[in-house]
Amino acid sequence: MATEKAALKVTELDFDGIKNNLKQYLRSQSEFQDYDFEGSGMSVLLDILAYNTHYMAYYLNMVGNEMFLDSAQLKDSIISHAKLMNYVPGSRQGALSKVNITVTPSNDEAVFDPSTSLTLSKYTRFMGTDRDGINYPFIAINSNTVTKTSGAFSFSNVYIKQGEVITLQYLVDSSNEKRKFDIPSRNVDTTSIQVLVQESTTNTDVLVYEQAQDITELTANSKVYFLEENEKQEYTLYFGDNYLGKKPKDGNVVVVTYLDNVGEVSNNISSFVNLTPIGNFSDNVIVTSTVSSYGGIEKETVEQVRFRAPYFYSTQNRAVTQLDYQSLILKDFNTIDSVAVWGGEDNVPIVYGKVFVSLKTKGNYALTNLEKEQIKEHLIQTRNVLTVTPEIVDPDYIYLIIKGKIYYDSKLTARTSDELSNLVRAAISDYVSDELNNFASTFRKNKLIEYIENCERSITATDLEIYVQKRILVDTNRNKRYTVVYNLPLQPSILENRLISYPEIQIYDAANVERNAFIEEIPVAKTGVREVQIINGGYNYVAAPTVTITGDGTGATATAELLGGRVSKITVTNVGENYSYAIISITGGEGSGASAKVVLEKDVTELRTYYYKTDGSKVIISDNNVGTVDYNNGIIDINALRIFSVTDNDFYDENIMTFVAKLKSSVIQAQRNRIITIDEGDSRSLQIQMVAE
Repeated sequence: MATEKAALKVTELDFDGIKNNLKQYLRSQSEFQDYDFEGSGMSVLLDILAYNTHYMAYYLNMVGNEMFLDSAQLKDSIISHAKLMNYVPGSRQGALSKVNITVTPSNDEAVFDPSTSLTLSKYTRFMGTDRDGINYPFIAINSNTVTKTSGAFSFSNVYIKQGEVITLQYLVDSSNEKRKFDIPSRNVDTTSIQVLVQESTTNTDVLVYEQAQDITELTANSKVYFLEENEKQEYTLYFGDNYLGKKPKDGNVVVVTYLDNVGEVSNNISSFVNLTPIGNFSDNVIVTSTVSSYGGIEKETVEQVRFRAPYFYSTQNRAVTQLDYQSLILKDFNTIDSVAVWGGEDNVPIVYGKVFVSLKTKGNYALTNLEKEQIKEHLIQTRNVLTVTPEIVDPDYIYLIIKGKIYYDSKLTARTSDELSNLVRAAISDYVSDELNNFASTFRKNKLIEYIENCERSITATDLEIYVQKRILVDTNRNKRYTVVYNLPLQPSILENRLISYPEIQIYDAANVERNAFIEEIPVAKTGVREVQIINGGYNYVAAPTVTITGDGTGATATAELLGGRVSKITVTNVGENYSYAIISITGGEGSGASAKVVLEKDVTELRTYYYKTDGSKVIISDNNVGTVDYNNGIIDINALRIFSVTDNDFYDENIMTFVAKLKSSVIQAQRNRIITIDEGDSRSLQIQMVAE
């Protein structure tokens, strides 16, 4: 009777499983029933077959992975998939700076060129020097003309960008039917590319070509070019086919100008000199930076392309939904790190017909009004719904101040207290990078503690207090009212944790003597009802209704006033005492619908100013009429105050005053344009003490 042959299993993918299946298959055949596969040459042949099958399975699996954007590993594959979505990976970009330039012609120069106007040409070259003495080329990105004043030419707020101007020329002929031209550099700033098509080598008439944006708007005569990243991780420029875009003809000359740049290493440069004359003048040229260079970035990574390309494709080059705005802005402006978008109906206060956009930049520098307008004009206003007006607002930064003690068992570690402190600081930095620093971030105290306690096994407990800091720019030229909005509940203080300003501000006291002062909250002592705020005035009241205040205190009373049949005002006639909570009811008066809420004295307290004498004693300047703190809503109101200057310090920029208050909750939720972060450049941000048990 013949032995039934076993079927060959093909589901195994590892080497040993494949080889074992081959053995079992052969042993099921009569010719090899008693064959010793382990000790024969057949074992070598089976190894070869198993290896071959294993390799084929591996390669097929790799090929399968490379077929999809979310599983592809090779950069070429990811770029190819992105190309099908009309997504061009963002290039490296040099840093941008803003400078003032003063040209004072020497006597000889003034005689040679007595002009009363001077033009700073586009691409005028400058050199920037960083703190390590390394030089980087910069160029003026626009031309500018000024007139002579008091014997000098002054150019204000000139934007210069890091990069070296490169110009390439390509002759169009029949050998390049697809009209594709490689740009031989990985350091191209694609936002700086300018393309001209010259009629011929002898005819210098040119046409300006722009990068194609929306294929639905292209015609046979559209003067556009297309851009893609090639297999060399460089860029290839190509043109249309006379159906979608105008195709350069044989004999034309394509002239490509771009900036070759060094990316993010050109950030934080503030020392500049000119390298080329401005007009006919080269002597007595002073270049003063008004802002250190910023915005230099590296090329988009593979993971950034993988994440952004599908969102960019889903927008179909139009801005309608929130995700549309986010993906388009992140694609077109690589200096933007995070985007928050919300409709006017979700704004406070509600503004219909607008969409609000807040942008966090890489490096956390503030966008200028010019940059905001450029974003609106270049991106949003050409792609958004016509009836919706975009509005760009600044991020609302909340800086965390971490105070507390970290306990550790010294028997479980060989590290010193300082070494453990450095580990804890590194863990907090990791938490900031992973969990904060974008518009979608939520701060959770327990999550921060988890990062800290997982960084070193000897840490046994963490006792932290979280404070929140807001920063405001002081106007030193006039009396001004300041409103500091936290938009989260604050903890009423006890004496040692009171809300306080920093650094010292210069104000006059009652005797008109200038003092180096601080602002602080007056420690909470009152427990009555401060005010009653109307929520709804109701309707059809013919007589003032009765107002009743109840709670865990006693003695509070109030009366209502009417206007047009509605409750228009409720006045507290007796504040009462010992309230930790209170509610209000409105009855009678033959009307209905009126409602209000109680604000307790403990929920709002006064601010005062003070200074220190040379002997260290504290002197109160003003104990009232400085302002208030609303703890529940997290709002500090400072009445019109004349601040002459803010003391220079090593922590904050010029004329910045800060307020630090204790956080009432252990969670800060993400909200519209809120950015929660820890300023690691501020040594006051982390006040951690290591305690050995």
